[in-house]
Amino acid sequence: QIPGLHQPSDFITIAQHAIRRCRSIRSSIVDDENISGSTLSSQQQLQVLYKLDEISNEVCSVIDAAEFCRCVHVDKGWRDSASQAFAMVGEYITELNTDGGLYHCLDQVSLAVQTSGESFTEEQKRMTQLLKAEFERDGIHLPEEVRAEVALKHQHISQLESLFTYNITSHKKKLFSLPEKDIVGMIPRYLLQQISQDDNLPGMATVSSDDAIVNTILRYSSSPCTRKEAYVQSNTSCPENIDVLQALIYHRHELSLILGFENYAERYLQDKMMENRTRVNQFLKQMSSSIKDGFRKEMNLLSEAKRKCEGESEIKPWDIPYYTHKLKSERHEFQSSELTPYFPISQCFDGMQILCRRLFGIDMHEIPMDDGESWCNENHNVRKVQLVHESEGPLGTIYLDLHPREGKYSHSAHFAIRCGCATNGAECAENGGALKYQYPIVGLVCNLSSPTENGMVLLSHSEMETLFHEFGHALHSLLSRTSFQHLSGTRAAVDFVETPSQLMELFVRDARVLKTFARHFQTGEPISDELISKLAGSRKLFQYVDIQTQLLYAYLDQGLFSTPSGESTISIFAGLHQKMGIPYAEGTFWHSKFGHVVTYGAGYYSYLLDQVFAADIWKTCFASDPLNRAEGNRYRQEVLIHGGAKDPNAMLRKLLGRDPSVESYTSMLGGV
Repeated sequence: QIPGLHQPSDFITIAQHAIRRCRSIRSSIVDDENISGSTLSSQQQLQVLYKLDEISNEVCSVIDAAEFCRCVHVDKGWRDSASQAFAMVGEYITELNTDGGLYHCLDQVSLAVQTSGESFTEEQKRMTQLLKAEFERDGIHLPEEVRAEVALKHQHISQLESLFTYNITSHKKKLFSLPEKDIVGMIPRYLLQQISQDDNLPGMATVSSDDAIVNTILRYSSSPCTRKEAYVQSNTSCPENIDVLQALIYHRHELSLILGFENYAERYLQDKMMENRTRVNQFLKQMSSSIKDGFRKEMNLLSEAKRKCEGESEIKPWDIPYYTHKLKSERHEFQSSELTPYFPISQCFDGMQILCRRLFGIDMHEIPMDDGESWCNENHNVRKVQLVHESEGPLGTIYLDLHPREGKYSHSAHFAIRCGCATNGAECAENGGALKYQYPIVGLVCNLSSPTENGMVLLSHSEMETLFHEFGHALHSLLSRTSFQHLSGTRAAVDFVETPSQLMELFVRDARVLKTFARHFQTGEPISDELISKLAGSRKLFQYVDIQTQLLYAYLDQGLFSTPSGESTISIFAGLHQKMGIPYAEGTFWHSKFGHVVTYGAGYYSYLLDQVFAADIWKTCFASDPLNRAEGNRYRQEVLIHGGAKDPNAMLRKLLGRDPSVESYTSMLGGV
């Protein structure tokens, strides 16, 4: 559905066209003396905003499609061409971000917002504020010699971020030996190729530090020595990133000082919901206080279980996965494999349709793809679905690419291929008239279980939740109706954007929702109350341990990017474990593989914060009736429709009738 995209080389053509179009729009702003002068009329101010968004839409229409293509296309030629287009447009975006002429015009609009804000809508004010902050993040408001220093810092930081990620994903996996009898029976068949016999040590197997292998060993091996060896080897497998992280911390801090911030965390948080480190730490402390008793009781349970099995009670870090799984299985007599027959992928799709229809009055119509529209062959089915509201008509298109294949992005994600926005905003600002709308297109990409020989696909429970989680993101994009592309859908505050996806998980944990689509693939019987109850009990046990671990990561993230103290990251990491009562293995450095320090440095708290928001929305709006149409419409109108065009704090207050509450989340946790 991308115009002009028919063969790999077309990606370069549309990238070049987009850049030419952007330069033309730029000239219409900067070279127009009436617009670039010192005083702008209210009409001209809106023209500047909408034309800046036109530029954003032009570059994003290429770079978003290119990002999607290079992650999913089966043909290397397409992927390579998409990568070239991505790099070409990315380089041009860097040019735009340092364009003093555009910044000057936007600064005039910003001044008008500050002095006569009543003439702007809330969305227009937010667009101005966020665009200006993005420009100034690159130091465009600073003297020329300082801007040059900022550019060098950005370049160095980008190189360090890329190196940190590369070291995690591309370095050779660490190899080590374990007793063959302790591991082979528990390793999934698809991972066995990474295990070989050690020719020098009879009875020993050579194992890689691959996360999937190590996590399996930690969960299922009854041998403490085997678990310890796997844990230590895995958590010392990326030593080169210790120095990379230290350098990244230093240069992010130096850049933040140049840009006028106390530290990197304050710089990162300036346009987020939390706004500053004080509020983040208040939230984390409140969470810590709320779960401390539950955490202590769960750790005592683990200690007692270990004492019974091993004769000693001190819990080591490699004990936690094993004993949590053991106690869950024993207490609830439940294996996750019991759920799989109830989640054929076709019925999960029915569940998505039921939620859309009952909550929002929206139908999901699968439609055939045109010739050349799909990015994979007939053996790898991609579904194209149009969302149509009962009275509003078409809302957007979603592609579902759900199964693994060679060369495909290996995780689960929602891709905004084209964002929704008004396409004639500048024209309407000048001449009046009705806005025309560009409908969003999204891709929902997962790597779920592949079809069997008879074409049947049965999902595990965790796969089903992953599918609905990503569907929550997709709905956020598809149901938003913003004037500006730059504020569409998931282009919201980073510490709010996981809320719709976390909420969708709560829907499919509810027995009333599950029973609408979870039916045994052979008998047609709906999932039983007993099985749902076992699942709920298993999930709730050791939630406090999980949350305490997430809090540790969030505190670590804040600590690394506050004002540097000179203390090593390993020492900071070890100290947090001791302070928070979480076992630590001396000399290990799990955080050298903590990829979020690159993508969400100083923002890891968002995962917990959004779980609080989702729980409060669920409890307030849907717990009594999860398929309530009136509440579904209210959620859409007060939250989803705004995308990033409204302050999330204000949206939540309007929806909930008050500020969100941590207690709404902690009250849903299990008892011990």
